[in-house]
Amino acid sequence: MIQNKKFIKNLFIVLISLALVGFLAYSLIEYKRSGIAQDGVLTCANEQCFWSAHIHINVPIQICNEKYVLPKFKGPLADDHTHGDENIIHWHDKIPFDAEKRQFSEPTPFTLNLIFKTLELPITEESLLNKKDGDKCRSLAAAWKVFVNGVLRPDWGNYEWKDKDIVLFVFDERSVEEVEKELRQNPIKFPPVGEG
Repeated sequence: MIQNKKFIKNLFIVLISLALVGFLAYSLIEYKRSGIAQDGVLTCANEQCFWSAHIHINVPIQICNEKYVLPKFKGPLADDHTHGDENIIHWHDKIPFDAEKRQFSEPTPFTLNLIFKTLELPITEESLLNKKDGDKCRSLAAAWKVFVNGVLRPDWGNYEWKDKDIVLFVFDERSVEEVEKELRQNPIKFPPVGEG
């Protein structure tokens, strides 16, 4: 009799655990399928709407063939910021949204140049991370080249990044074509995000 009660109790625990795992798996699948992570969520109350999301961008930076690592745990939580994942920028907050016009009511925090300002990294009209076009790498004149998802973006500063974008900053003596060829041969994949 006592063994039956113990068996039933253990069976109940196993069934509850399986149900919980199943619910979490279903929730994760629905979350991914819904596009909420990429498209965000729009909520409205009292004629005021807000768009909110939790989005990420990967920002690999190469300066003279050296990897530049962004500071970890930098930036306000309600803006562009980093956690423990190397060169991953996070944003999770809400922005006023005009539901009638289907657009943001104010400028978004998603232009690439704002990342550097928000993280308090050196950026001016002429230079980025204290390097400007014409400075030298290995005694050769170098220049900045910026690629968004493998495509050259000369106007990178005004680009509004989206979830899972990969924005490669390269400062070296190579031509755009050489970097593009390398990206075709060895495309950069978005890394798993785990610490933040």
